[in-house]
Amino acid sequence: MRNLLYCTKKSHLIYSIFTLVTISLVSSSAVFAQSKDTKGPPKPQEMSLTAQGGWPIAITYFESSNASDSPVVVLLHGKGGNKRAWDMSLAPLLQKNGYAVVSVDLRKHGKSQLTAADAGGNQNQKGSSRDKLSALDYRAMVAYDMEAVWKFLYDEHQKKHLNMQKTAIIAADMSVPIVLNYALYDWSKVPYDDAPVLAAKTPKGQTVRALVLISPDASVPGVSGSRAAVKVKDPILGMGFFVCTGASDSLDRGAASKLYTQLSSAQDSKERMYFKEYPGKLRGTDMLGKRLGLELDILKFLEKHLKRLPGDWSDRRPRYDRDE
Repeated sequence: MRNLLYCTKKSHLIYSIFTLVTISLVSSSAVFAQSKDTKGPPKPQEMSLTAQGGWPIAITYFESSNASDSPVVVLLHGKGGNKRAWDMSLAPLLQKNGYAVVSVDLRKHGKSQLTAADAGGNQNQKGSSRDKLSALDYRAMVAYDMEAVWKFLYDEHQKKHLNMQKTAIIAADMSVPIVLNYALYDWSKVPYDDAPVLAAKTPKGQTVRALVLISPDASVPGVSGSRAAVKVKDPILGMGFFVCTGASDSLDRGAASKLYTQLSSAQDSKERMYFKEYPGKLRGTDMLGKRLGLELDILKFLEKHLKRLPGDWSDRRPRYDRDE
């Protein structure tokens, strides 16, 4: 049976009457606890990272006032979209609730475009940034674009601006297979050989702890979400999953339900995996800001499966590189 996350008529009625701002003011729940800084969180910063191979990756960074106590949420758009879908809606809400947030333009989307000068100076880049997305592009999103974001988070972690050891990724349609494969890659990184036993070694990855998958595509050229889901659901990893979709989404065709079924076959799935259909036929980031209750459900999911997880800030450099 489908496990509908926090789905009650009462919650939908409340949500339809009040705005998110009103809810955050009247709620006594820790889900809507504000940042420790009474002056408000820092202003968002637009930046450009450089992925391996030279491709520029545009991000917006919503730094948290909670510094090294801040869990991290990475936001990925759908096909043809860009980070603006998050920047004016969910990203500021997450920041106000104590998360460090990074919204991303994947290559050939938004501001992550290769200029003629960039292409001319790099033999590894073929075609213009406006070309149709290829299997190579999608694979590069996993191997290069997401890794560029990870390196940015690593630098911020080492500055004690956030705690990347508790990271969640929210993805929409096209980016869902990208995220599932990156989460698997993150957990496949071999720890540094800086301690006699595995449990004491400093991890290189193992940062992705929860995924929110909105209107998921089963696959994109060159990248299968289904194959990655079979492995990333492993109870040993203990990741939390929230799969959701529009009930009348004509493009979904059961993909969301199928992905949830693939993920929920693990023994402890009822404790960390959720599925929900929202009224209407909206898809992906178009579901934001429509008073469907999606934002509220995301906050509740992240509160339980990210913010409350054990794992204080710790140095992620190998022990032999630390000044001790």
